Amino acid sequence: MKKTAILPIIGLLCLLITLVIPGCLPELKSFSVQVEETGGDTFVSENGETDTYSLVLGKLPSADVVVNITPDNQLSVSQSQVTFTSSNWNVEQTITVSAIDDRDTEGDHTGQITHTATSTDDNYNGIEIESVVVAIEDNDLSRIISGSRTGRFVVVDPVTGVDIAESTPNVKHIGETSLGYMSQKAILVSPVVQAGNPVIYTCDPLTGGNLNQLFSDSDFYVMNIDGSPVEPRIVFSAKAQADFKLHIYTINEDGTNLARLSQHEELLDCFGISCKIVGADRPSWSPDGSRVACVVYLREVVTNYSHNAVIVMSADGGNKTTVFNIPNKAEAHYDDVCWTRDGEFLIFGVSEGGISKIKALHISTKNAQDIQQHMEVGGTEHESHWISPLQNKILFTLHSPGGSNLYTVDYSISGSSLNIISAPNQLTDQSNVGHGYQEADWELWDGL
Repeated sequence: MKKTAILPIIGLLCLLITLVIPGCLPELKSFSVQVEETGGDTFVSENGETDTYSLVLGKLPSADVVVNITPDNQLSVSQSQVTFTSSNWNVEQTITVSAIDDRDTEGDHTGQITHTATSTDDNYNGIEIESVVVAIEDNDLSRIISGSRTGRFVVVDPVTGVDIAESTPNVKHIGETSLGYMSQKAILVSPVVQAGNPVIYTCDPLTGGNLNQLFSDSDFYVMNIDGSPVEPRIVFSAKAQADFKLHIYTINEDGTNLARLSQHEELLDCFGISCKIVGADRPSWSPDGSRVACVVYLREVVTNYSHNAVIVMSADGGNKTTVFNIPNKAEAHYDDVCWTRDGEFLIFGVSEGGISKIKALHISTKNAQDIQQHMEVGGTEHESHWISPLQNKILFTLHSPGGSNLYTVDYSISGSSLNIISAPNQLTDQSNVGHGYQEADWELWDGL
């Protein structure tokens, strides 16, 4: 056989060998949608740190290729689709990835972005595309605020019980305390002058600085406050100086947009009995900010008999509904109303005939349970209970001059029942820090 005839055969054999042994020839481009993560991975944070990755085609398409980009509920992307044409098929298109700043305490976790392709080019239509798994840094924390001594408040880590900061704002003395929206502000009740009318102040939650008085003491005598979990807004109970009637109001954290939610002698149905509202107190926002629970003081229209009840209303004061009262018990009093984090239950104190109890009320079924016995700490009366915004935990203090320690219990929910599933845990140690804790509030803390 002539040498010239053998050469084509050898060339064919070499080509076959290179197909079997990768890397012998330059890689041949294939029909593919290639995913390139910047730096080899994708990392984002709920605090706002973003990352990018890119998409590009592996080979010239015969028709436009649309790649649809679908993040899961942990993520958002800068665009929902990109289009490749015959002129830009080999130009990388960049997608920016962000984390959804949710209210769930998840720790560092992951999200996923999937891709699908549509095209009249059968080589690309429905082609399999790699997903992007995104590492997400969580930023959700919560903090407890508590009065610590006259004129001071403290911020507490709810995991360790350690005081993060104790602040002394320029006020006379502190009554009620609360944390505002995402704890960007501390909300305080204090008189403007010694023994004067208490008003609402806001300030920095760590330093007590940037003190701002929301209104004049000639307007209101403030009793109780709660910061909204969804916007910089406060709900409070106060006696208006115009008539000295105790009712519920809302106001923005900057002192604007004052609104009144309850009206004097407003009619209310109390389990089939027509009543008039003669006062309202102890307001508390629902976890989604759409409702307010509070205590109302009632007078029956027909008999003129007076008693108290717990009600729920819309955030604008509408749709007032009685959810709990003890019939024919004028001496029954309710306080410290708060919501479980699912918005299904109210926790509140009941004082009847000198005996104090804590109730857990399933709002829709009106099923009420006495949970006091599962929260006993030496038989001392409970005060200032509140709910964790992130976990199934109830926070409370004990009645003691100058304040006591903070305690927590865990609970579980089964249908219309709330069950205490742990013995009380002492969170703080007042003997170690030199002050007691009182009038506590537990809210989300984000970005500080």
